[in-house]
Amino acid sequence: MEWKNSDEIGILVSRYNELTEKLEESAVLLAQNERENAWREMAKQVAHEIKNPLTPMKLSIQHLEYTTSRANPSEICQLVKRASQTLIEQIDSLNKIATEFSTFAQMPKGTAEKINMNELVTNVHDLFRKRDDIDFYLNIPIDDIDVFADRGHILRVLNNLLKNAMQAIPEDRKGKIEISLYKQSNKSIVCVKDNGMGISDEMREKVFYPNFTTKSSGTGLGLAISRDIAESLGGSLYFKTKKDEGTAFYFELPSHYKVVEEEVMPRDYTA
Repeated sequence: MEWKNSDEIGILVSRYNELTEKLEESAVLLAQNERENAWREMAKQVAHEIKNPLTPMKLSIQHLEYTTSRANPSEICQLVKRASQTLIEQIDSLNKIATEFSTFAQMPKGTAEKINMNELVTNVHDLFRKRDDIDFYLNIPIDDIDVFADRGHILRVLNNLLKNAMQAIPEDRKGKIEISLYKQSNKSIVCVKDNGMGISDEMREKVFYPNFTTKSSGTGLGLAISRDIAESLGGSLYFKTKKDEGTAFYFELPSHYKVVEEEVMPRDYTA
């Protein structure tokens, strides 16, 4: 605003102009801080998602190294073949993660394919079960359960659930993790149950919040992303917990769902 006279109105106009300039400067600084926070959040998500496949890959290699030193020559070829298959699957998952985050945290369109959940869940179980401090139990139905979804997305959810289950178990307790696959109505359900510390009442509403994590519950960014993936596939992710007894996460997918060939908008984590 312009006012040439040096009267009371001129003083008010001058003060108004000063405040307007300061407001514009504050808006610029706020926008800059928001961009920086967005990049920090992105870096945390990238690091977290990359670490998930690395854990079973390391366990698989360690198991291969241990068994090949004691196995018969005739068994080594089969061991190497099995380990190579699981490692390649996890490497493909890493490659997809890199591609997805290169688009600045937008979940890309899924590629629908028929997936045998019995085989997929068994493969994930075989990757994680090589822990001496945790007993793994697998419950798979005799009949095949098929879904139409993106294989990489399902792998990411299962990897997150297994890793969080392991982190939920305190060091002074013998770990027990049950992985169950079953069908209910028109849904296929994977349940990952641990015997950890459980999640307290005050923390339950924050479990799927990004950046929320506690040593006892093991929740964090992975669960927030996993819920988004489950919903983008037409399913859901939820949990039941008991204090000091453990937590069970349920990953539900429609048995005959086909991924829509369009990009899924990411959840607004800034709210």
